[in-house]
Amino acid sequence: MQATQTTELTAFQTQPSEYRHWTLAVDGPTATLTLNVQEEDDGPDYLLKQNSYDLSVDIELADAVQRLRFEHPEVKTLIFGSGIPRVFCAGANIYMLGKSTHPFKVNFCKYTNETRLGIEDLSENTGVRT
Repeated sequence: MQATQTTELTAFQTQPSEYRHWTLAVDGPTATLTLNVQEEDDGPDYLLKQNSYDLSVDIELADAVQRLRFEHPEVKTLIFGSGIPRVFCAGANIYMLGKSTHPFKVNFCKYTNETRLGIEDLSENTGVRT
């Protein structure tokens, strides 16, 4: 399998009304992030499997975490849920990883780790319970 390199620019700007994979709902001191990744041809050369994640899923998650931190300081509890019964998260999309170059995989893993550390930091430094 030949690794491909993406030449498109990645758009990191998003907002909750544009999310395709997450729903962010804030109700007073409680926020709910619901993962709902449908199987679809997301990239030019791979299928995004049900509740797996790729860069587009993590960009939305990172955006939601920062919005909770800066736009919703009243939130004290963050609930993660699934929009698909019996499935929360299937992990990283193996089709995307299989078709990616080594440098992309390294940077993707760093970004996804930083995103999850941001969730831990949100909890530790703002008192939001997850």
